[in-house]
Amino acid sequence: MQHLFKKAGGTFSLRIASMFFAFVMGVIHARLMGSTGSGIYDYSTSWVYLLAIPASLGFNGLLGREIALYQTEAEWEKLVGLKRWASLLTLIISVGLALVAGTIAWHTIQDETSQLTWAFWMAMVSLPFLSLRMIYRAMMRGLDKIVVGLMPEMIWAPFVQLTVVVFIVVGIQNELTASSAVIAFSLSTGLSLIISILTASRFLPEKVKAAKPSYERLTWLKCAVPFMLLESLNEINSRVDILMIGNLDSVSAAGIYNPVNRGSLLITFVLMAFKGPLSPTITTLFAKGELQELQRILTKTARVVVVFSGLATISFLIFGNQYLKIYGSEFTKGLGALNIRCLGLFVYAVVAGHSSTVLSMTGYARFTAISSILATGMNIVLNMLLIPIYGINGAAIATTTSLLVSGAINANQVHKTVGLRPTILRDIMKLRDVFHFK
Repeated sequence: MQHLFKKAGGTFSLRIASMFFAFVMGVIHARLMGSTGSGIYDYSTSWVYLLAIPASLGFNGLLGREIALYQTEAEWEKLVGLKRWASLLTLIISVGLALVAGTIAWHTIQDETSQLTWAFWMAMVSLPFLSLRMIYRAMMRGLDKIVVGLMPEMIWAPFVQLTVVVFIVVGIQNELTASSAVIAFSLSTGLSLIISILTASRFLPEKVKAAKPSYERLTWLKCAVPFMLLESLNEINSRVDILMIGNLDSVSAAGIYNPVNRGSLLITFVLMAFKGPLSPTITTLFAKGELQELQRILTKTARVVVVFSGLATISFLIFGNQYLKIYGSEFTKGLGALNIRCLGLFVYAVVAGHSSTVLSMTGYARFTAISSILATGMNIVLNMLLIPIYGINGAAIATTTSLLVSGAINANQVHKTVGLRPTILRDIMKLRDVFHFK
């Protein structure tokens, strides 16, 4: 347990640094490009993150689980085979998706000289880089090197991006456009991929480097599909609001909404910090049948998550307007959406916890996929209905509602299939019994 909290502390520190870079970059974008320019950037890069999930075919989820198992069972040949096959398929599919998406964008955006068209094309250049970086991050997670594996995307990528943006503004054109901001994003993503490859090569066991690859292509593909579906649905749920605001409202509204979305993610900051180190722990303890120890770990982490989430929610409810003013006075229009998102994410931390991670790491990813399908459909429909009427507030309501539905379903499914409680609801029920609440 102490080892888990130590690793979580490492990812916690990395996420603090990453959020700091993201905050600084977001403020620079907002101040120099306004809501329209930053909206174009957010819209274009959101498509990259979304398309990276099908591009990786779900191997970014499967690798973390399988490499941990192969390492435990000393099946080095399969580890090498999975690593090579996943990387090759991801490269081919990501390049193909980038070309298809860029072509569709070129023909669907009427003004081909607009910043949105060029920014989108430049963003697609980074799709293979981002997809492969996800693969190498998953490898490091499977090797139980979570913190080191996260450094390229959480430290090096934002640092390089910030450096390139400063160079563009100060040394080249004395201004920042959406296209040049996306170029900085693509360059930083490419460099972070190189660092990820070098890091993975350094930490791979010597037996892996000497082993001849053994392939189980069909088995891996069948196992990866639920991960791909799950990750795709999760990514859609996290980005469909910005994408649909850009389509149904305006890119300016999307620019205003992004600081809302970015700030509210602080509510689930600790939840996500535990996800990486917790994943291989769940797989290992479940495989050994040590369910009591696993329940103890889940309960302790759930308590930490809820305490932090509660404090973060209260802070945003009090100081939310001041936070948005940092980006500019026009961004304070997002205060209502910020409050909705913060309250919803806090409730999610209470009722869901790490339920989706438990299902995925214990061989029940299909149940998470089913709940995500339901939530994604609900999210899209609600966004279509609410954005034209309530704007960004409608997007916040739609995304939050769908997230809570999937979280509640997953938590209930964990209890039914594995017999575990991944949330603090168990503690709440104990309090109810103590005080004789009915």
